Amino acid sequence: MLVKLSRQDMLQAVQRCQNIVERRHTIPILSNILLQAKDDALHFTATDLEVGIHTRSAAEVEETGSLTVSAKKLFDVIKELDVDTDIKLEATEGFITLKSGRSRFRLATLSSEEFPDIQQDEEGTTIDIDGADLALMVAATNFAMSSDETRKYLTGTLFEIDKQGNLCLAATDGHRLALTRTHLQQNIGAGQCIVPRKAVNEIRKLSEEIQGQVRLCMGERQVSLRAGDHFLSSKLIDARFPNYTDVIPGNNPFSAIVQRSVFDQVLRRTMIVANEFTHDVRLQLSGGEMLVSAHNSEQENADESVTIEYDGPDIEIGFNAHYIRDVLGALKSETVTLSLKDGLSPVLIKQDKDSAELYVIMPMRI
Repeated sequence: MLVKLSRQDMLQAVQRCQNIVERRHTIPILSNILLQAKDDALHFTATDLEVGIHTRSAAEVEETGSLTVSAKKLFDVIKELDVDTDIKLEATEGFITLKSGRSRFRLATLSSEEFPDIQQDEEGTTIDIDGADLALMVAATNFAMSSDETRKYLTGTLFEIDKQGNLCLAATDGHRLALTRTHLQQNIGAGQCIVPRKAVNEIRKLSEEIQGQVRLCMGERQVSLRAGDHFLSSKLIDARFPNYTDVIPGNNPFSAIVQRSVFDQVLRRTMIVANEFTHDVRLQLSGGEMLVSAHNSEQENADESVTIEYDGPDIEIGFNAHYIRDVLGALKSETVTLSLKDGLSPVLIKQDKDSAELYVIMPMRI
């Protein structure tokens, strides 16, 4: 292998791959990136056997070849090299040499023959969607994924095509639900799959970088994303996602409209004295005001009032403040609407009645 390419192009490609690689894997070669010089490009591949990524960078290929090298070491070397100087790669038996200006590094390699293949055949339901739109959908929901590995089916995001031809993304940890949808222009049959956390986050990153359409393919065992020169594939979580429509309140008659940024700032200040584990705050709605308060076992407390638009009965309800702040951070509108029923029922949060995003948060007993 003998290749010359831009330092910036190589850095971006290696960084994408490093997001996939597990640094301390029991299989040594999975800590490496596969490099393949061919077709006037240097191809990069990484996998942890669950999620895989393939990307390419234009290069001057004087001699084709393939090898694998430590993802971390390669990234650490490239990011320290001069920004404006190209990198030359030359492979010898068991090593790869990187040259850039007066810098020269020699890194150990492993044979590419031991590196697992990444299936790039796109089988299943295929969706073409604007990359920016898909990235926004993921950003609106991914914070609600659970980290509880004992409930594996909640540690990912549901990607669903409903009977109305909408692409829906839903995530829940059992205490809150985040849901968003967009209508597809294609005529596609209904279907769904649960995409694991790492793949969800990489789908967002790749979609954000692409100007234009990306192709999402939902299969029975694998989901894949093709975005420009990048291809991401992931195994699915083999489980049934809860019926999220059952937890969406259908009769929350009382609505409170509040300034989003003001509400977030009040919560941030108030929760300083909240319980450090439960982060519980109390909301008291009465007339045109909402009192936000918190206390802890050391008899410390805080309260602050917020002006709201509300003409329902007096309601007192408790929540984990982090859950509300996550929602406020995901929304970008000036105001948000809280739809309530009473002090014991879930709250529904939306930007407005026609919003594509909706959030349900279970109350706490305080």
